[in-house]
Amino acid sequence: MSRLIVNADDFGLHPSVNEAIVKCHTNGIVTSTSLLASGNAFNDAVSLAQSLPNLGIGVHVALVGGIRPVSNLKDVPSLLTKDGVFPETYTELMKRIYLGKINYAELRQEIKAQFNKIVESGLRITHADGHQHMHVLPTVLPIVMECMREHHITRMRIPEERLSFLNGIYNPVRIVGKAGLSTVAAKAFTIARNNGIECTRYFWGMVNGGQLNESSLFQILKQVNNKQASHEIMTHPGMSNAILGRKYHWNYQWEQEMAAMCSNRIYLFIKQHNIELINYGDL
Repeated sequence: MSRLIVNADDFGLHPSVNEAIVKCHTNGIVTSTSLLASGNAFNDAVSLAQSLPNLGIGVHVALVGGIRPVSNLKDVPSLLTKDGVFPETYTELMKRIYLGKINYAELRQEIKAQFNKIVESGLRITHADGHQHMHVLPTVLPIVMECMREHHITRMRIPEERLSFLNGIYNPVRIVGKAGLSTVAAKAFTIARNNGIECTRYFWGMVNGGQLNESSLFQILKQVNNKQASHEIMTHPGMSNAILGRKYHWNYQWEQEMAAMCSNRIYLFIKQHNIELINYGDL
């Protein structure tokens, strides 16, 4: 039997995202979510999660995405743009790392602050992962694992999606980005397991990130059914493309993803093929 975690990222980003994640959990297949410590709707997300005991909650480490830090701006300048937020994309962060422009004391301070804020919410934390998967970078991973040990968190997302799995995506930039991150994630998988951290065997949703419609999800579920192991599918649901698209220029199709997660066709496929829905706390 395959065991499947369906994780909705960016809990706490915006009330529209929070509402969609709750809907996808109560009326769909989402079993887990990842909480943004510095999201504008963090307090709303925590309040909602308190009444959802079966929803797994993860620390969603953010170092990119145009999001503000938890730390005071003056304490982490090497991590921020002139506007006082994290770089918009992972390529910009990786360029800063490569050029030696990141102060690692500041990086550790910010990641620890994000973990502390989420743990201090009182929610039961099941795992850790990262916005745009930056938690698996070789210079970031040791700090994340250090924070996990401090807070007794023993599960982590490893976003290693099979390189040959394109699932209808033919954008060369997206494919190259997926290949690079999956290669880094493969090394992180070994490091994590050697440090006693549990991970799913398979991960899906990177190449379709922000564009995971019902058809794409159905193709992933066929892979899940054919590989008897533990899996994670990543999703990004939201209630309104218009509202979220004005604020976050990520070209996500939030409403499509929400519809896919709440699809009766998808739910029936999972039930008919005896795929067990779990969260990271069940690994």
